[in-house]
Amino acid sequence: MQLRCLLLCGLLAFMPLVAAANPNPEPDHTKIPEWQVIRNLMFGDREINPDDRDVVRLYLNTRADDAATVPIMINGQIEQTADDYIKTLYVIVDGNPIPTAGVFHFTPDSGRVKMETRLRFEKYSFVRAVAELNDGRLYMSQRWVKAAGGCSAPMGKNVAAASMGKMRFRLDDAVEYDQPQLVQIQVRHPNESALASDLDPDHVAQFIRSVEVNYNDKPVMSGEVNFSLSDNPVFRFYFVPRAEGELNVRVEDTHDTVFTQSMQISEGESTETH
Repeated sequence: MQLRCLLLCGLLAFMPLVAAANPNPEPDHTKIPEWQVIRNLMFGDREINPDDRDVVRLYLNTRADDAATVPIMINGQIEQTADDYIKTLYVIVDGNPIPTAGVFHFTPDSGRVKMETRLRFEKYSFVRAVAELNDGRLYMSQRWVKAAGGCSAPMGKNVAAASMGKMRFRLDDAVEYDQPQLVQIQVRHPNESALASDLDPDHVAQFIRSVEVNYNDKPVMSGEVNFSLSDNPVFRFYFVPRAEGELNVRVEDTHDTVFTQSMQISEGESTETH
């Protein structure tokens, strides 16, 4: 009896330590009220499969130091072929004012689906990557992120008007025709959140709403985005060059301002432009 009492007392003493160590345990991702609404509006009664065939994977730091710039990486786990490919990638942050952070479209000429960018998180939330295949099947990967205040955080340094919309391209490896090539594009833009605490009430927030990428006039990647992306947004993705040509990017923001830039691609070259 005395031993049982000692064990019980020890357990009761330990339980507060467990609670203190994990004050915000991860909830059941299927029972988040925001997700129930988002799911119904975006996908209706369509089945969203668990990622049992490794279609899509989401990677990020689940305890972000800066909620206004959280790097994420989403990888498609299947090859992009004409018969079977990821057509659309939905990036959803349940707890953000605009939950749909981005809807990205791909083609077989993407070669492989990857999307790396940086997100804002307004409160602790699930972030979800939902991959839609060309035949309509849906697969989801999700992570619980402990970060808050990113959408209403004070804005960063102002982007000078002269540099607004300028883009930086980077190809890490030498180009090889007919193979997926990884390219990074960074756009100089404040991507202002309308909720920023230091935003002048008379100022109309300005953020990027669309991006389109073509290679030799064939679509590679496009997306509809919003201020859930951090300032100076980054897009990192694959494309397949079949021959020498030009990679063209078109970005449009909520002030109807259009920015364009291009980069010449040749086999055997790795390129970085400013």
